[in-house]
Amino acid sequence: MRPVRVFGALLAGGASVAAWLSLAGELVPMLDALASFLPLFGAAVLTGLLLARPRLRWAVVAALAGLTPVAIGVIPELTRAIPAAPKGASQIRVLTHNVWQSNRDPAETAQAIVDAKPDVVMLQEVDGSFAPMLAALSQHFAHATKCPSDCDLVIFSRWPIADSDYFLKDSGGRKFGPPLLWAQIAGPGGHTFRVVTLHYPWPTSRDQAVRRQDVARALARIDHDALIVAGDMNLTPWAAAMREQDRAFAPLTRMTRALPSWPRAFPVLPIDQLYAGPDWGLVATQRLPATGSDHVPVLVTLAPR
Repeated sequence: MRPVRVFGALLAGGASVAAWLSLAGELVPMLDALASFLPLFGAAVLTGLLLARPRLRWAVVAALAGLTPVAIGVIPELTRAIPAAPKGASQIRVLTHNVWQSNRDPAETAQAIVDAKPDVVMLQEVDGSFAPMLAALSQHFAHATKCPSDCDLVIFSRWPIADSDYFLKDSGGRKFGPPLLWAQIAGPGGHTFRVVTLHYPWPTSRDQAVRRQDVARALARIDHDALIVAGDMNLTPWAAAMREQDRAFAPLTRMTRALPSWPRAFPVLPIDQLYAGPDWGLVATQRLPATGSDHVPVLVTLAPR
């Protein structure tokens, strides 16, 4: 039994060190990737203590040492304010899904999207094995965006798309900012709103920080009130980069709260996110069943405030 107890002590100690290091992400960006696994570090601390079986006093001390950074990182996400939609307001259902370039069952994924009955669909990585399904989805959604050949994004809508592009445009029609796909949607009752979808690089890439900053600056130049931004952001809520983006995207609110969406077999990382402007309130967020993608679809129901 001694090797088991030694392993437990090492597991608890290593997870505690990793949890504390992950909080230094704001000062050392390379450490911020560790924050993605912060809740898992907490689980590892508890598992290690169960295996090590230290005396009660030392178990309490070790638990406090290991779980304090987890609480510091996780509690703000669980308690932050998200505006609620008024009861009885007309609702829109927005689905975001990274369908994965190596999708194992594109037809199943397409059917899952249709079965969810969304009003607006924002997809990423559509340029791989899922590409043939775009024509099939167009049979169920009357309107869709177009994208350049090097673009892996698409937006479908049940309602007319008044305008769309791969770059934002100013009042004079001049394009600006980084590439991201947007659509101006003429919703029911004359309610027009803009949706944007994007796909960030992995957090270990220096390009992600540059991309996040470029996107935030570009979004600051357009009307925020009825804006919806969603996609695979490769960021978890416990990361300093996510907190930075939440501030940079204000007055948009991130409507997805700690909703794990990756990997498919056992989702533990909430990396697919949706933001909405002040005109929107949250009705519900839902993680849909897994498809042939390595991500699971995320469905967010909003209503005007």
